[in-house]
Amino acid sequence: MAKSLLRRFFLLVAVALLAGCALNYPVADLPTAEEAPNFYRPQVEAQYRLQVGDGIAIRSYYDSQLNQEMVVRPDGRISVMLMGELKVVGMAPEELAGQIGKHYSRILNGTDVTVVLTHSANMNIFLSGELKNPSLLSLEGDLTLLQAVARSGGFLSSANTESVLLIRSLDEGKLEVRKINIEKILRNEAPDVYLRRRDVVFVPKSDIAQVGLFVDQYINAIVPRFVQVQFGWFRTTAKNKDPAVVITQ
Repeated sequence: MAKSLLRRFFLLVAVALLAGCALNYPVADLPTAEEAPNFYRPQVEAQYRLQVGDGIAIRSYYDSQLNQEMVVRPDGRISVMLMGELKVVGMAPEELAGQIGKHYSRILNGTDVTVVLTHSANMNIFLSGELKNPSLLSLEGDLTLLQAVARSGGFLSSANTESVLLIRSLDEGKLEVRKINIEKILRNEAPDVYLRRRDVVFVPKSDIAQVGLFVDQYINAIVPRFVQVQFGWFRTTAKNKDPAVVITQ
């Protein structure tokens, strides 16, 4: 399961390569707490937006017959009783409750509606590389980098703990890559880092120059199978172009 979800994440990178463009991800050291405080404190989203795979429950206090539970389908839609198909991806739960309540009020007087998030999809952290148990961890509450490593069994003796990569998803499908020296965290010379959902932590065998091996393992190993069926064969290469990792077709 963990390997399957990890591969799906990196397919996003592979699909971008189909356009024949180069993806240039700067790799910089982690900024200080003063420069980027969001790395050093738990994430608090201003407003949660529904996404594919989220489980939701529609509740009515005055009319229990309207109570229903569902999962947001891959097409971003749900089927609502007495309402039909409704696209909900990107909506806040309270927005959805207002829309459903407005519809129900036309046919039922005094109907109240609340939308509850029963479980959130993509609340996962991916850990790979030189760890005893590379894995997918569910983000339940606050989770720091050291805590995640501990839950994965700790480092292998071949791990380079001074150049751990933290790959973070930003808006519009962009990625942010940061290099973290965990040795400094262990020596209490730097604060621990809080992880966010969909973060990928990669522990290399050696310094950041080995990112080519990372790309070969997690992109080249996937793309040929994926592309042969629909787009024909192609392969990628990676070069460490300080201070950036450049991935080209």
